[in-house]
Amino acid sequence: MRRRRRQQKTPEQQRRRANRRQRFFHAVGRILFIGILVAAAILALTIFFKVNTISVEGAMRYSAEEIVTNMDVREGDNLYLWNKVKVSNALMERLPYLESVQIRRHLPDTLVVTVTECEAAVAVSSGTGYVYLSRYGKVLEQNASDGGLPVVTGVTLPDIQPGQAVAQGEDAYCDALLEVLQTLDAGGMLDGLRFINLQDLTDVRIGYEGRFDIQVGSMDELSYRLRFAKTVIDERLSPSDVGRLYWDTQDRLHFVPDTEENVAASATGVPTESEQPVNLEDSTGQSGADGSADTGSSGASDGEISGDSETDGINAGDSSETDNGDSETGDETAE
Repeated sequence: MRRRRRQQKTPEQQRRRANRRQRFFHAVGRILFIGILVAAAILALTIFFKVNTISVEGAMRYSAEEIVTNMDVREGDNLYLWNKVKVSNALMERLPYLESVQIRRHLPDTLVVTVTECEAAVAVSSGTGYVYLSRYGKVLEQNASDGGLPVVTGVTLPDIQPGQAVAQGEDAYCDALLEVLQTLDAGGMLDGLRFINLQDLTDVRIGYEGRFDIQVGSMDELSYRLRFAKTVIDERLSPSDVGRLYWDTQDRLHFVPDTEENVAASATGVPTESEQPVNLEDSTGQSGADGSADTGSSGASDGEISGDSETDGINAGDSSETDNGDSETGDETAE
């Protein structure tokens, strides 16, 4: 047989083949180099970067030792081979009164843990006692007493443990509670809160400063009505005034003087007999045109209080008899 003669490659083909070989060896070399670097980095992290010191900042309720003990990182662990978010979240769940945790790495061997602690904002009544919640709805603890905290009625919390947060979107009453807390906090009213009655979501009642029963009504206009009520309390009522603030069917705000006992009773929805309304012609405490007696009040009356809480245009006056039997007379702007 005749041996097949090998075809002679052209110089151009030979050059291309050489270039392909060169690129292949370059790629293999780069991969080996990167692999060596990664292996060296892992070895360096494992051997050299170990946690030797954990310092804690901002803790008051919990000691530094408690916080370090409940962390998923220990002295001797690697400084980098763990997730800061997971470690922080686990720590806040184990220690419920921690509101936030920030972990910083300081080379070569130090962790700095900065914590922010939260306070109980309300006590939610339950069958066996009370559940303390933070302003953001985090369950802080379960207790037999309310601890002097503002009490929430009408809400049944799901079976969640301290360190967990009340979920939104699962229960209308829990959602309403979270919304009320957030609105009060945003409006600077949380410190004055005394109770929240959510037994009827169309008749929401909020106790404020121990002197006022703010009957918000439904949740639809919660933010506006609380802002408006706070403006009236701060700018139109005196420090000695005690009573109920409510809105009529025409969305007009009214104030009815009452006793502190009756205001407190609204926390549970127990009906009480209110004091007779005081009708004033003006804000000076003089007898009105209808013959009502001088009370010495700074202008508190069962009257229409209309206007935008964002402005100074708040009027106090009386018009016709309201649907709850409180008479209203006169029409004069409160100064």
